[in-house]
Amino acid sequence: MVDVLCTSPSLSDAPTRRALARMLAHALNRTFSDDESTTQLAQEHLSWIVARCMEHREATESADALARIAGTVTGDDKVAAQLRVLSDWRVASARLSDEDLDVLGQLLEGKAVSSARMIARTCLQPFPVHLPVHCTDAWSVVLYLLRRNALPTGLPVFLVFLEHLAPELEAAAKDELRAWADSYAQSQGLQEQLAGCRARVKATPAAPRTERTGRVMFVLLADGLDEDYCVLQVWHQDGQSGQSPPMREGDERVRRHDLGHHVHQRLQQSLADIGRPAALTVEFWLPLMLANLPVAQWCRPARNAAGTSNYRVVVRSLDRDSLETTHSAWKQQWDQLIAGHDSGTQDPAPDTETLPGPPAPGRLLVLNTPPDREEGRRQLLDGIRAGAPAILWHRSDCTSRSFRQHVRDLTKGSLADLPARLGELQHQSDSLGTGPLSDLTLLWDDPNQPRPVLKALTSPDAVVPL
Repeated sequence: MVDVLCTSPSLSDAPTRRALARMLAHALNRTFSDDESTTQLAQEHLSWIVARCMEHREATESADALARIAGTVTGDDKVAAQLRVLSDWRVASARLSDEDLDVLGQLLEGKAVSSARMIARTCLQPFPVHLPVHCTDAWSVVLYLLRRNALPTGLPVFLVFLEHLAPELEAAAKDELRAWADSYAQSQGLQEQLAGCRARVKATPAAPRTERTGRVMFVLLADGLDEDYCVLQVWHQDGQSGQSPPMREGDERVRRHDLGHHVHQRLQQSLADIGRPAALTVEFWLPLMLANLPVAQWCRPARNAAGTSNYRVVVRSLDRDSLETTHSAWKQQWDQLIAGHDSGTQDPAPDTETLPGPPAPGRLLVLNTPPDREEGRRQLLDGIRAGAPAILWHRSDCTSRSFRQHVRDLTKGSLADLPARLGELQHQSDSLGTGPLSDLTLLWDDPNQPRPVLKALTSPDAVVPL
């Protein structure tokens, strides 16, 4: 730990090191005495800080506190991540021998960098694991999972992960890893449970090698106490719904004026957790009164190395379930929209006063007034009630020639690719903060991707401690 701390340039300054010592002492509710930082070299002082920290009888708590506070004091995420891995290793060393850890380290360190996190989350259903950002490869994931209790079957979660990871490794490494797992299971009397797990892994067909997809879902709910505030729920999902369950992050009570800052910050946190998939859809589940928020500007999409859009920003309706809408009509219109080859739009001519009627099957409904105005809100509500799965508008002017031209450009080709085309069109603009492109808003209600809900809690009696 001292060696890792020494790599941070900011800790070469005595005041920064003293701040680290004070914050650690406060976090651990202890007093660090005999501080000789004024006469010690940086490495000596850091050694003294680590020694005082680890004198605490709860060594794991102390190591976790050191990683957390060092990251705060230095602002160095790399240092914090390395310290977290070392903290996990301290826990793991109490459960596995040094020889076992050496074997696993040699087999797993630096392996499955792109897939380890997804494997861990999918293989442990219905007990999904929220992985910290320092879990970046198979080795760091195993160390973290060694902190977790066993599944109800008695099988440790890290062993389940290893069984699902093995097919991703080269043949020699896979055989050696399974041999180690067999030996460990025999020593713990878990041969039957391990055999059952391995059989399920072999019976599961390999997932097709497609580009990774992801979803980040922001759900805005009324605060109930103050209309200037709302509750922000954040979920993220790495891969398709059948492959990986959505993970819920902490809720947050946010002033509406500050939503943009909080959304951008939480989006970056979600990306750090799920990585940067090739195709990311950012969904905003909004009530009718908030449908015209500048969600695309909040996300500030970027381009990836291949030049395609990383962010596909869409709006989802929170009101659809509470309205008199038949789900069969919604599903039918969605199927026709996705399957249709002759795309089109349904909107009134901009120089008429007629309003949109019920959406035609397989068509995109285009509003002629933004939904923050009474007329536009009525149009949006009528479209949702009629089961329209795709609705497009401009946040300030739905009648301009430029908006109508953008609509024509977006509807060239299959409507199934509409979110991707909208993202690309917005990325072609020099600035997403200004101009008409940043104000294009798409409601894209896929009935096959519902809003995630909390599952029933698992009784502590259902978890088998080690």
